[in-house]
Amino acid sequence: MYTFKINIEKKEYDNFVKKFEYTSFMQESNWANVKDNFKNILCGVYENKKLIAACSILKRTLYKGFKIFYIPRGYLIDFENKELLKFMTDNIKKVAKDEKVYLVKIDPNFCVSEKLFKNQNISFNIYSNKYHKKHNNLIELGYVHTGYTKDIHKNFQPRYQMAVPLIDEDNKFISYEQLLKNFKSKFRYYLGDYHTKRGVFFTCSHDKKDIKEFVQLLKCTEKNKNIHLRNEEYFNKIVDNFKNRACILFGKVDLNKYLEFLNNNNGKEDEISQVKELLKEQDILTLSSALLLLPINDGYRCSEYLYAGNDLRLNKLNVSGGIALEAAKISIENNCHYCNLGGISGTLDDSLTKFKSKYNAVILEFAGEYDLIINKKKYNFVKVFKPILTKIYKLIKK
Repeated sequence: MYTFKINIEKKEYDNFVKKFEYTSFMQESNWANVKDNFKNILCGVYENKKLIAACSILKRTLYKGFKIFYIPRGYLIDFENKELLKFMTDNIKKVAKDEKVYLVKIDPNFCVSEKLFKNQNISFNIYSNKYHKKHNNLIELGYVHTGYTKDIHKNFQPRYQMAVPLIDEDNKFISYEQLLKNFKSKFRYYLGDYHTKRGVFFTCSHDKKDIKEFVQLLKCTEKNKNIHLRNEEYFNKIVDNFKNRACILFGKVDLNKYLEFLNNNNGKEDEISQVKELLKEQDILTLSSALLLLPINDGYRCSEYLYAGNDLRLNKLNVSGGIALEAAKISIENNCHYCNLGGISGTLDDSLTKFKSKYNAVILEFAGEYDLIINKKKYNFVKVFKPILTKIYKLIKK
């Protein structure tokens, strides 16, 4: 017999998260500390006093009087167990009504497919295992699937993502050397020894004092791509809450070593002049940075390459390519099955796809979002008027 409980103790919830097979960092209790402008509710299902399913709910206000529950990468549940899923659903509905929300939105941590980009006849079966049964159970229980969108900005989380596979087709872990062999020779040439000979090296920090430098590199990317990313306070929260699992990576070049290499290998005069000019201010130049989050669970483990920033100076050194490889290397050392490089367009023709595919990447096509409608009138109102309101907001913002 099942029982349901809200506001379960954080310690008990975290212990369950660690043992769950398909945990995402967004369902860890500490993620709610990063998203601290939303109300958080931890709840779960028990069988014989043992916690067997759980979720971390973020309560968001979209507009005045329009509140939703968002459960990112949740539930932590066996989606194949329809009876258990129904019990969870019925009780989540009750909590939603008590909290006066009109919608419960989930985007589960399972995939439609996971195929190699370069050879889509090769598939993996970690997050896509028995997708149809999981999907159908949700539909039969009244969830509305919002569609197989390919637009990277359409959902809360990009539905298409690319990950470096750190396993072979039999789900066995590979070595760093095997990983490199999977890359095309032309791309592989600009990694490893290519960097070492030119004075390029990589560091990993867990110290908040390095966030400032990391954010400075992000600002370069913001300027170059005309986008807006997160601020320093946000990243401080991540490091505070995930401690040594939050890895701040830097790709740097020893300018004296690079100058020596250029002088000894017939470097171009303009490159030599550029390095000499940079040496007037510093010996070590940071060219690339990234934030890698390592997983906590004991099951299938996926590291997350969350944010990256690059200085475009000396871009022939391909330091940004090396730092993503460094993230994959650290992920191998921490027994990860995937190193997720993040979202891409579902059309597979954008610049992000082009860059990430170089790592022999797997296309993770997530199932997407499912809506559990609590107040149908409000749901239909938002469905009709949200696109209009969004356009008005963008015009005002301009």
